[in-house]
Amino acid sequence: MALNPDSESVSPTTSTSKIAIPRLSIREVAVGPRTRKACKECRNRKAKCDGRQPCSRCAACGTECVYIDGKRESMERRYRDLESQVQEYEKLLRRVQFRVSPEDGDLIAQTLAHYSETSDMKGTVTDRGQSQAIGDGAVYAIECVQQDLHSSKTLQPIGFIGGPSELSWIQDLNQEVEKYTISSDGISPKGVPTNDSEVLSRVSYFLDDQELAIYGNIDLQIQPPQNVAERLLCLYFQTVHLSFPIISKLSFTQQVGRYYANPNLRPPKKWLAILNLVFAAAAKFAHLVPHHLMQSMDSPTEYFFRAQQLATAENPLIEHPNLQQVQIEGLTAFLCMVLGHINRSWRVCGIAIRSSIAMGINLRNQSKEISNTSREIRYRVWWSLYTLENTLSVMTGRPTGTSDRFCTTPLPIPFEEEQFHQDPAARLLADSGFRAEYMRDFTFFGCNPANRPPNTDKIGGRRPDSKLQDIVPNSSRYFLYFVELTKIMRQAVDSLYSPGFARRPWLTIYAAMIDLVHETDEWLSGLAEAFSFKDHQRSGQFDRWRWGLAVRFHSVRITICRPSLCRSGRHRQGTEPSRDLQETADICIDSACQLLDLLPDKPDGIWLAQVSPWWCVLHYLMQSATILLIELGYRIGTGADQAAFIESRIKKALDWLSTLAADDLAAERAFRVCDSLHRRLLLRSIIEQDRVPRFSAALSTKPTPSDDVPNLVSQAEHNFTHVSVMPHRTGESAFMDSEMRNETMFHPALQTPYDEFMPCNLDSAWN
Repeated sequence: MALNPDSESVSPTTSTSKIAIPRLSIREVAVGPRTRKACKECRNRKAKCDGRQPCSRCAACGTECVYIDGKRESMERRYRDLESQVQEYEKLLRRVQFRVSPEDGDLIAQTLAHYSETSDMKGTVTDRGQSQAIGDGAVYAIECVQQDLHSSKTLQPIGFIGGPSELSWIQDLNQEVEKYTISSDGISPKGVPTNDSEVLSRVSYFLDDQELAIYGNIDLQIQPPQNVAERLLCLYFQTVHLSFPIISKLSFTQQVGRYYANPNLRPPKKWLAILNLVFAAAAKFAHLVPHHLMQSMDSPTEYFFRAQQLATAENPLIEHPNLQQVQIEGLTAFLCMVLGHINRSWRVCGIAIRSSIAMGINLRNQSKEISNTSREIRYRVWWSLYTLENTLSVMTGRPTGTSDRFCTTPLPIPFEEEQFHQDPAARLLADSGFRAEYMRDFTFFGCNPANRPPNTDKIGGRRPDSKLQDIVPNSSRYFLYFVELTKIMRQAVDSLYSPGFARRPWLTIYAAMIDLVHETDEWLSGLAEAFSFKDHQRSGQFDRWRWGLAVRFHSVRITICRPSLCRSGRHRQGTEPSRDLQETADICIDSACQLLDLLPDKPDGIWLAQVSPWWCVLHYLMQSATILLIELGYRIGTGADQAAFIESRIKKALDWLSTLAADDLAAERAFRVCDSLHRRLLLRSIIEQDRVPRFSAALSTKPTPSDDVPNLVSQAEHNFTHVSVMPHRTGESAFMDSEMRNETMFHPALQTPYDEFMPCNLDSAWN
């Protein structure tokens, strides 16, 4: 009866025994914490494990207590490892695919596209036959020349302009805008002008067409007073030498002191030529920053002409070169660039490169007859010419004179000449093995994975625990960063803008761009805090270094991503451009905007000369302005906000060019070119916006040209009544009244050698 739950009569004794059953004590024990996994021994015995280390069972038995992952955890970890491994393989394939043969590169590109998760990227991959279906007219800037550079007197001062140059981009944009200009009869498409020399000379802002000749007799022995010479020497080493250390600061300063201390001293004419070239560069800076001007200071051209007469007096063209001759040629090329004669500068720099190669300066020197200091100075002579030649290569769009494969010159050490006799600089100069190991801890290795040291956390970059991070910032360290960035720019020009590479499948080109962008990111991540330009508003003694690296960095990224800029806007109707293509195009636009963001809103030419590489800052401004003009004119769909943002940056670039034009003929020409293109692009946008609704209404009744064109012309004239054609202007932008509407439609006609063209019937739709 006591065991029957339905029974109503339960004895007190039975009830008490039920309350005291042992299960209550078991339930109290079960309240303890549960372990997520058992140790290996408990798992084999299929016994309960308390999860301690060691667990109570292993401790009681005296066995080793080891915990291992379960099947699920092991599979998840294995999956993560395989996923990371595949990503590394893909990164490696993308890194090497544009460095192997074209056939192997195409095979890698197709394999990557086959397993790619992005359907848009799959659609962009073609075989080699399809990738070569680019129109012949689209590759003229890389594969062929359409002008007669021999007979045309207008083109001879300019010379060939290739794909990497912003002049080539402006020329292409100008030719397309020419098709849709307003004439007195209305809007009539015009063909590309047949006079190619006129087209190029119209957009060129270089000054090579100006005479650079010596007038009258110049006394070769006249030099400025000692106080003027010392001031000019100081300006040169403060502004030019940090980016162009082609001469020894200590030895040259001592030689100048002895020269002025001993009036009877007659130094060689080559040395006097170098001295006058240094004076010319410093005098040019003094004219840009007037408070440095002094009495008894000659003009930059007078110093330059005196140097040329001194240099040619003892050294005919066919003479063998020596170190001083290399320095003269390098400084002459630099001064030609300063004076705006880019074609002359490129030619002279090529002579300097060949002279230095003839002397073996491009190779590591192990001669015991040369002092350690002299050896390092020669290394810096080579890297000075290297950076100058690559800058001119981008400005002119021409290939460089030699390949990096034939250069074994070590990178410059991050120590000043005054520190060469102190440790560790003295040991670095004396022991090549120690130098290689020491610099390996500091140097950027994205360019050469084979030399990557162990214990690096990623491909390329510097070790995060580098002891050189403690080195006091100096100009030599800045120059080392500058050379590394120039080497990345050299890779971009050699690969992306070579004729053979431009015809390879787009995925291969895109992968090359992404790889180079990653190298710039790794270079940026390795900058020391003193050289970091992320916060460019900071002030201090490192402003010039940060500014020089910042504009170079953004210029390199513009050069890398330029091929995808127009391609991102060309796609079939009903489809969207590839996300990856848009990514690289956005990098190009963003770099152009960030370069302009380095400038204050109120233009100040004196401030710019004091913080920037003033000898080529106009090139950087024109690069960014041209990119934004292309984006303004050839983007298929542009939202109102983005269009207003681009317009504000173009206005800023025009304001700065207008300010610089007050004292610089090259800047005045650059302003006129950009200002003209800007006005015509905005005018065309207004016309195209007005034509879209008119075209829809014309499906039933099409108006005659006499009814339609006058209204468009009057509207355009109304919007541009306040436009000034003068290059020197201040105040509000001349184009603030013309707003870009949402979803503005432009003709995607600008063709580059990197586009795989798609059929477009927009032209026929407007006619």
